[in-house]
Amino acid sequence: MKQFETVLVPNVHFGNGMINKISEIVSSICDNHREIMIITDKNIFSSRLPHPIISKLQNDGFKVEILDSIPPEPTNHELDDLAKKLRSVPVSAIIGIGGGSVMDSSKILSILAKYSVTTADLSQHSVPGKGLPFILIPTTSGTGAETTPNAIVLFPERQLKIGIVSPFFIPEHVILDPELTLGLPPSLTASTGIDTVCHLLESFLAKKANSFSDMFALEGLKLMVNSLPIAFQDGKDLEARSSAMLSAFYGGVCISAAGTNAVHALSYPLGGMFKIPHGLANSILLIPVIEYEKDRIFSRLAMTAEVLGCSTGLGEYEDASSVVERLNSLIRYLQIPTNLQQFGVKPSALDYLVDAAYEVRRLLDNNPIKLNKNDIRAIYAKVI
Repeated sequence: MKQFETVLVPNVHFGNGMINKISEIVSSICDNHREIMIITDKNIFSSRLPHPIISKLQNDGFKVEILDSIPPEPTNHELDDLAKKLRSVPVSAIIGIGGGSVMDSSKILSILAKYSVTTADLSQHSVPGKGLPFILIPTTSGTGAETTPNAIVLFPERQLKIGIVSPFFIPEHVILDPELTLGLPPSLTASTGIDTVCHLLESFLAKKANSFSDMFALEGLKLMVNSLPIAFQDGKDLEARSSAMLSAFYGGVCISAAGTNAVHALSYPLGGMFKIPHGLANSILLIPVIEYEKDRIFSRLAMTAEVLGCSTGLGEYEDASSVVERLNSLIRYLQIPTNLQQFGVKPSALDYLVDAAYEVRRLLDNNPIKLNKNDIRAIYAKVI
């Protein structure tokens, strides 16, 4: 049985209305200190989704500061500037409320608030130690960032997103309340949901895949593929929203234990140069990558056919082909774009994209097959 190592969130609170336990949860990490910083973005804050949480904390005696300026794709410089504001007020704990960018930013800011380092320092050296205690509350069902030791940051000088990895990025608590995702638009429901599918499937196919990650990957795929079309059509279906949120969490567990690979490696330059949101870039690349690799990974890929509801009974190769078509059909149903040109990506960008993706060795070295630059070029060419 293959060895594996992983880090897990010590406290997970899942279920409708679980957010009502916020004061009790915050009290468990703050001792007698009552100063809290809520980190979010302007869209989430203007939706008023955090306001009941803020009121609950204030009514229970906490002093609440708000940092609502997390950008959609934060750069290292923006995070360094936000850290200056965070350091200027007394804060005993952080609560990150939002999607992947907010949660990843909360991880990094928890460190920058405590140590005299920059975001670039974290990417070039190891994270110096545990930062401020923090709680993550996702408002989408996609990244699984609430449970991973990873934080994705855009470094504009390199035109590349980089994943910083540290066990100190694991929060003390995660609150998974599906009611917080009821206002998610269909398009965002779709792209974040397929982002989760990427996490689960890539982890299952990864070189580092193991019995622990496989268990979560297969269950997560079943949950998301069955619930995502329902949540897309009826965003108020709480059962579908619950399944999607739990699946996204499972995807994060898989990333921690087995990691992602080619889909994510090829998506990083798209975010770095063209500012394409991470989940959408992954969603566009999933089918081209899996189709390109299918003939060399069909045995492993076929093992997902039963949970995806597309087993043919005709053999592994036929099941693998059925899996690709099942996922392709789902992406078409969700109206996810399948071409990058509408985002300003032209064939002239191919050389840059190939070179940049090839340098994402942490992920490509975990791919089930070796991809050279010609392979990467062929995959990109399918969507440009």
